Amino acid sequence: MRLVFACLLVASFAWADVPSRPLKVGCSFDGDCVLTTFEGCCSGNCCPHTSAWLRSDLEQQQRRCAVIDCTVPECTSPCPKVDEGPKVAVCVAGRCEAHDRQPRSNPDFCASDAECVSSTFAGCCGSCCPTQPFAVTRTRAALDSQKCRSIRCAAQSCEGIACAQVMPSPIHPVCRANRCVAERPEVVVPPPPPPSVECRADRDCGVDLNPPPGNACWSSPCGCCPTARAVPVEQVRSPPVRRSPTGQGSPFGLSQGNSANAPSCGACPSPGSAAAACAAGRCVLRGR
Repeated sequence: MRLVFACLLVASFAWADVPSRPLKVGCSFDGDCVLTTFEGCCSGNCCPHTSAWLRSDLEQQQRRCAVIDCTVPECTSPCPKVDEGPKVAVCVAGRCEAHDRQPRSNPDFCASDAECVSSTFAGCCGSCCPTQPFAVTRTRAALDSQKCRSIRCAAQSCEGIACAQVMPSPIHPVCRANRCVAERPEVVVPPPPPPSVECRADRDCGVDLNPPPGNACWSSPCGCCPTARAVPVEQVRSPPVRRSPTGQGSPFGLSQGNSANAPSCGACPSPGSAAAACAAGRCVLRGR
């Protein structure tokens, strides 16, 4: 009894190590699919046939197979001759499928990437819902356009139609196996900008008494009170404050306005004494 149980346990582990062929779903573009004769880690098929797999699934399965020791089948009989033409992997409704290559006379035939374009054609009368871009030949796109010229479309009523949430993403139409397919363009992430260096020594910094740009005091008839900020020395400006018409009072007194109905403006508080210094390439304030 123990021997039978041990055999069953070993068999269950061996079965778990051999991945079954996954359901090929999840593709968005033809470029997500690939042709292969792979049928599993230990399929034992001497005459495998060509099929289309989701590229990520195939890579994952083959990585698992690399650590599994399979018995090599003895293949002595020749494989039957199958009259199959060249294939191409395509994405159909989220599934990878192997289709025959297009003949040269077919309007979907391409010989170079320049013959392929991106399209969102959803029929001559359009669609209420957005369409994910796909790749077609210029010939096919021209035929669709020509066909639609003679069709008169009624106004669409899209009320009550719930569209699937589609985020149109850019594609790169290319010619693969004489068929236009959509590949994801390579996204080049730009390197982060180098940290800005405002200064290298304390002498490179100064104290600016101007409030930041956009401050409401800039448009006030009373003017602005000084606000100490540490900036690079070339950005230091004269403070935007004005003395009273008599010229008396604090040098930082607010102006009395520029009209007869100007408000009564009080004096600004003293900005105090501050010095600018350089710390880690940035100008900072240091009180005295």
